[in-house]
Amino acid sequence: MGCYRPLTDIATLGTDLSSQRKVLLANYDSDPTLLRFLKARQWHLEPAVAMYSHMAKWRQDNQVEELYATYDFPELDQLLPHYPHFYHKQDKYGRPVYIELLGGLDCGAMLKAAPLERIMKYHIWTWERMERQLLPACSRLVGHPVITATVIIDLAGLSLRNFTLTAQDYYPEHLGTMFIINTSWFFTTIWAVVYPLLEERTRKKIIVLGSNYQDKLKELIPEENLPTFFGGLSPCPDKQSSQGLWTRPPFEPDQKYLLEATSSH
Repeated sequence: MGCYRPLTDIATLGTDLSSQRKVLLANYDSDPTLLRFLKARQWHLEPAVAMYSHMAKWRQDNQVEELYATYDFPELDQLLPHYPHFYHKQDKYGRPVYIELLGGLDCGAMLKAAPLERIMKYHIWTWERMERQLLPACSRLVGHPVITATVIIDLAGLSLRNFTLTAQDYYPEHLGTMFIINTSWFFTTIWAVVYPLLEERTRKKIIVLGSNYQDKLKELIPEENLPTFFGGLSPCPDKQSSQGLWTRPPFEPDQKYLLEATSSH
């Protein structure tokens, strides 16, 4: 692991990317952003520079700024019944809670609802929305930087679904805690192979549970914020309800709580 000097390393990374590499993006140059790339590469500068440069090229090639500003996805209502996923309130640290109910995943019907290319663009848009709307809203509420999310993956009736490269390579260090629940023997077999391949930092963030998961979820997520179908008190109609601070009137991202975000939350 590299030497941990957050403020110095962030400044060095920013200078390297802007002055020498000429790849520092105007809307992707905040201290929390640079911090995430350093953390993802264990504070080693050159690998962090390479990772950021790769991300910058990907954003330019895919016109991510324009996509976020103009993208419309009217197919969402047809997609959700076959790929249930949504954000639902916050955990005890103020982090947004993201839920995927993969027992309801129907790949064939999902691709009939929208072509894969459209779904991938929607996926990028949701990551941008989390960074630009959800995390700033949560930071305002708790009064400190919130740069990660809590994730619940419900595998009832389904095997492991890996995160895509989009999340790993272009939006690093946004995972706070992941619960994988309702796991089967088949998942356990796959997980035994996958687990050793994960970085130690990532392994520490993932909690694998069977069907007795409710108490563990409530340790991190207030009962009033946890959906009723997970044993909480929060209604979630049709298991498709997106609820949270981010659903309130639009606002500009507030950098006040996003500077020097060295907290893991």
